[in-house]
Amino acid sequence: MSSSWSKPNTKRWERGFAALSTFRAREGHCYVPRHHIEGRVKLGSWVSIQRYRKELVPDERKRRLNAIGFVWDWRYDHWEQNFAALLRFKRREGHCCVPTFHNEGNVRLGYWSSTQRRKRKKMSTERRARLDNIGFVWNVYTY
Repeated sequence: MSSSWSKPNTKRWERGFAALSTFRAREGHCYVPRHHIEGRVKLGSWVSIQRYRKELVPDERKRRLNAIGFVWDWRYDHWEQNFAALLRFKRREGHCCVPTFHNEGNVRLGYWSSTQRRKRKKMSTERRARLDNIGFVWNVYTY
């Protein structure tokens, strides 16, 4: 996608990208908190703008962001990370009835599991099927 990005915009984008690269090198990920400031760059806002305007971001910029592990849809990625933690829990414990306050590493797996139960009716059929396929416990009171 070609675009007529102005020089001030290019400089601002490069400052944002450099700040994100610094954050990534230090933290090991690109999950920038919404109000985070890196140096003088309002990095949380910059990241949000990249996600919101994804369709307008030139391909070369997308490639550079992808190369450092930028997460375009953090909600999807967050669900996948929690699902992977649930699989680890099941392999180790032999079931998917996660205690409410259980953490799997830095993943609040018990809280996430409770949220899945609460949002079951609004959840996509694909996600529900994935949870069903691994034996997710929807009703902890009958387990």
